Amino acid sequence: MPKSKDTSPAGKPHWFARLTKAIGRMGITFLIALLFFALLYFSPGAGALKVLLFFVLFITGTVCAFRMVRYLIRHSLWSLRNRLLFVYALLGVLPILLIITLVGTAAWALTSELAVYLATAELDRSLETIQTAAESLRDLAPEQRRTLAPRMTEYFRRRFPELSVHVEDQKGEMDYPDGSGHLAVPPEWSNAHGLLRRDDEFFGWAHIVSGGAQITVLSPFSSEFISNLVPNLGVVELYETEGPSQPASAQRTPGGIEVQEQPASRREFHFNKVRHSTHAPRIPPPVNSFDWPMQWFSTHDHMDFERPGSSHPAVFSVRTRPSAVITSIFSQSQISSSVLFFIIIGIAILFLLVEIVAGLIGFRLATRVTGAVNSLYGGTRRVIHGDFAHRILVRGSDQVGELTQSFNQMTDNLERLLSVEKEKERLLTELEIAREVQSQLYPKQLPPSSGLALTVQCDPARMVSGDYYDYQLLPPDQLAFAIGDVAGKGISAALLMATLQAALRAQMNQHIDAGVNAPAVSASDLVSKLNKQIYANTAPEKYATFFFGLYDARSQVLTYTNAGHLPPLLFRDGIATQLEINGTVVGAFPFSKYESSQLQLQPNDLLVCYTDGITEPENAYGEMFGEERLIEIVNKQSKYDPLHIIRAVMEAVRGWTGTPELQDDMTLLIARHGGPMGAPNGEPAA
Repeated sequence: MPKSKDTSPAGKPHWFARLTKAIGRMGITFLIALLFFALLYFSPGAGALKVLLFFVLFITGTVCAFRMVRYLIRHSLWSLRNRLLFVYALLGVLPILLIITLVGTAAWALTSELAVYLATAELDRSLETIQTAAESLRDLAPEQRRTLAPRMTEYFRRRFPELSVHVEDQKGEMDYPDGSGHLAVPPEWSNAHGLLRRDDEFFGWAHIVSGGAQITVLSPFSSEFISNLVPNLGVVELYETEGPSQPASAQRTPGGIEVQEQPASRREFHFNKVRHSTHAPRIPPPVNSFDWPMQWFSTHDHMDFERPGSSHPAVFSVRTRPSAVITSIFSQSQISSSVLFFIIIGIAILFLLVEIVAGLIGFRLATRVTGAVNSLYGGTRRVIHGDFAHRILVRGSDQVGELTQSFNQMTDNLERLLSVEKEKERLLTELEIAREVQSQLYPKQLPPSSGLALTVQCDPARMVSGDYYDYQLLPPDQLAFAIGDVAGKGISAALLMATLQAALRAQMNQHIDAGVNAPAVSASDLVSKLNKQIYANTAPEKYATFFFGLYDARSQVLTYTNAGHLPPLLFRDGIATQLEINGTVVGAFPFSKYESSQLQLQPNDLLVCYTDGITEPENAYGEMFGEERLIEIVNKQSKYDPLHIIRAVMEAVRGWTGTPELQDDMTLLIARHGGPMGAPNGEPAA
């Protein structure tokens, strides 16, 4: 039954397959665990299951977050441009944001602390002033107190409008101003001064017991007085923290604040504000858009009137603006607050301009580098597809410009090398054709045995060879064979080798065409004519060494002429003898004279003809292979098949040089005279 179009090959819906591919199985596990955790979160019980789901959420969420980060890195930060911009943001933008955050937080904290310090310092000065008033009355004699106390009270009431004084001494009790009411100070109080809590209100007071006299100075610290401690600073408020309450039901305090009484074993502190007045302080208006409001807190210890010797912390709250704090600090200074503010703003603007300029420079440098990289990437892609004519626009003379210039030079060189490679392929094709043509010049098969068996092998160092060998039967029972070495290598040597082969074949074919009436072939005359033809048809600097031999089967005599070639070796009874040299190289001089020599061959004689590619190759120490090693190898292998001897010599030469490439063309021709030959498998002859 065919599957539905809405299902995947695995039988799952396509939307499920796409979701699985997008977030993975771990993501699906996370979503399922999150769903169950949300359902169980608001239900009672199932604590163990909630803990298990929490651990599952933690593990799967960590894995999903790691995969998400890896996905973003692989896709968003794949290109070098995005990576450099990201690094620039980390090194340039992020530190600035952190510095701005740090400076802003530090400025906010410092300004807040300064605002609280200004208010608390002024509060402490007010409390010290009240203490000074009490100490001044203490230092007066009882008679003077009655006279000076009203004046002193009027003086201090200029600052503290509701200040009152209570004195008890030998002269009796008195209150200033009159009618302020009797203050029943509990007898447990001794000398004390500072902030006092009484009937849910705050007071500044000083109580002195000295020499039988008690002096109490008391001034209410209303919300209006607290807010005006530092004029134009902002809203300053004072709160108190209540101590442990007595076990009872909810009741209303004298200040009108409802307090829920709790058992003595539980201590809860509530904030109760000082009594309010019609005056409602406000935060000063902002100077600019950055003059934001702020609020900070501090604590100040206060005493409880009903509990002598006990103290509780009071909360001091200040709501203000940075401009108000600066104005309060420098309002009495010679430095104007507005000037200071503008100096700070000017420095900030200067820093901002410097950062903007630095950011623009950094962004320009980053985009320049990333743009060059993108251009190089696009250029390399085009080069990969074979477009070597593509060039990148060079901007500037810095290292990036040098890099793009180097890329252009590289593509130019590649384009030139490509044309050279195409030309090389054409030349190789022509060389291959030349090699095939040259291979046609060599004899196709060995001549029939006429008492002298020939075996020859030629290994060219290049595609074509400058070594030459040839053999041909001549009437009535003669075998002519030759070996030569053309000066140079490559095409020029191959062309001279072809000329040499054509001239030699032309002379031998002329003798064959003459038939029985043809005169006997003279080796020296043939080489002389060959020399003149080579000299006439080639450049003066072209020449060749040449050995020509003519074997008569009836007389078993070898007549030869050696024109400057390496002397062939005759192996007879284990002794190697060099043949004579009868003249100079062919093709060098037109009137060179050549002679011939004769050699009576005996059964099992071995004649070895070779080129300099056999004896002159050098090893790593610059030592040539030499004729002695050739003689040694041939003597050891002389009882074997000539082909086996040739292979042994070739392998020895290659092993001597230690490189797979030949230093020169290697040609080796072996002629064995009469007697049984070694078997083809390389076994010695019987």
